[in-house]
Amino acid sequence: MADKWRLLDLGHLTAAENMALNRVILECRSEDLIPNTMRFLQFRPHCVNLGYHQSVELEVEEEYCRAHGLDISRRITGGGNLYWDESQLGWEIYALRNTPGIPRQLEALYQRICECSVAGLRKLGIEARFRPKNDIEVGGRKISGTGGSEFGNAFLYQGSLLTDFDVNTMLAALKLPVAKLDDKAVNSFRSRVICLKEILGDNMPDLAVIKKAMAAGFEEILGITLEMGRLTQDEEKRLAEVLPYFQSEEWIYGGREIQDNRLRVIDYKVTGGLIRVSVRVDKERELLKSVFITGDFFVYPPRAILDLEAILKNSSIDEDKIRNKVYAFFDENSVRIPNMDAEDFVMSILTAVWEEKVENAEV
Repeated sequence: MADKWRLLDLGHLTAAENMALNRVILECRSEDLIPNTMRFLQFRPHCVNLGYHQSVELEVEEEYCRAHGLDISRRITGGGNLYWDESQLGWEIYALRNTPGIPRQLEALYQRICECSVAGLRKLGIEARFRPKNDIEVGGRKISGTGGSEFGNAFLYQGSLLTDFDVNTMLAALKLPVAKLDDKAVNSFRSRVICLKEILGDNMPDLAVIKKAMAAGFEEILGITLEMGRLTQDEEKRLAEVLPYFQSEEWIYGGREIQDNRLRVIDYKVTGGLIRVSVRVDKERELLKSVFITGDFFVYPPRAILDLEAILKNSSIDEDKIRNKVYAFFDENSVRIPNMDAEDFVMSILTAVWEEKVENAEV
């Protein structure tokens, strides 16, 4: 007999409500207060949504968002910045880490859950496939991005599904390199993504049909039965308690504003994603006065990057000492980052330090 999971469909919620529910449901699942759960999520009003390790200042056009009524929010999961309009559909699952049929190894888990979404799209007549590390594509063009987090003995894995694509608002609201390029480059960017409306045209089904197909895909791949449910009283109580925090500047900005424009900022691209590092160097004492690490990666445990920044603050800029500190931190805290390792972070930090030293030497 197939395992029974709860299915939640709460309709359109604000970005803060959706983000707060991520924490509430994940914690309740870890405490074994609720069953494994799949949830559909939608946003109203439209919003920009940052990954946990990103900075509002670096990723969001705040003035545009305020002028056009876009909420700004932060996820408890990592990854890159997103734009959600009211037509988009998100999905997510909350399950115990030892759930049968779900791999424990992160890259394998990513692929397994993405296969569920691929199966759902197939039921809509769309031939999609998983693209490592965490995307789903149709004909080589991205239709869905995914990522996750964990708490205790439970994990959250979520994905977006492009139903339609308002590229102009997205480019205006998010600080993307492509926004500064010419029309040819922007058109090239557009050609890298695809939405259901472009694929299905006049045969685009109602959202209810899309949800039914996606749910069926998860049932098929995971061997489960989804039963429509609702939030428990405990979940509703916890949501009311934590919602003000997820609406606050403390959470949205995350204490990660860049206070000093003299920071050296570099982008370091690796197989697993983008690492953006900002450093301030005390050249006289040869100290790393501060380091600020953001990017579109996924980290387990989620606070690892913040703790790494704290450990590196006011430390020596000697290459060997930086490398030893980073490697020791990764080992002692069992840091896991899909398709990235300690050396990637060492090299990104050292690159920023080297560039800062070179510029200082030339002045």
